[in-house]
Amino acid sequence: MTKRSTLLILSILVLGSCSSVKKLETTAPFSLGETYAQKWTIEDEPEKKGYEVIISVLSLENEEAVLKNLYHNGKMTSLEIKLTEMGNVAVAEFGSDEIETNTSSLDSTEIEVEPFPFELTGTQAVISYVNNEKVKYYRIEGIRRNLPVSYATARAKKEH
Repeated sequence: MTKRSTLLILSILVLGSCSSVKKLETTAPFSLGETYAQKWTIEDEPEKKGYEVIISVLSLENEEAVLKNLYHNGKMTSLEIKLTEMGNVAVAEFGSDEIETNTSSLDSTEIEVEPFPFELTGTQAVISYVNNEKVKYYRIEGIRRNLPVSYATARAKKEH
């Protein structure tokens, strides 16, 4: 009977430690600079609107970390690294294009809604990255809001 009790307790402890709460790292193998969020609209198609979060990447060694996703304002999207006049930046695009791309082929009954894994303010976000074949999470603080921008066409937005 005691073996069963011990086995049951160990099983509960192991299963309990696999919760959906993500552990945030206090340091990261990359350096980030200024971060801002900016709403955007398309003049030709007013229903197309969204916002993007731009993160200045000061240093990032792909052998050390690969940036994957950004969690912000109750949403998650992938990060894309771009070379701009500001230098290297990670861009997270939240908007109508992102929603259409990610859900257009799915039936509404197939979409699993997972609770947002972080409690964040409007000026915080979390980056997920892969380090040593493990997914890790790092919080960004102090995201500023830039003035909204309007693009003439969707093509102009993509070229931005």
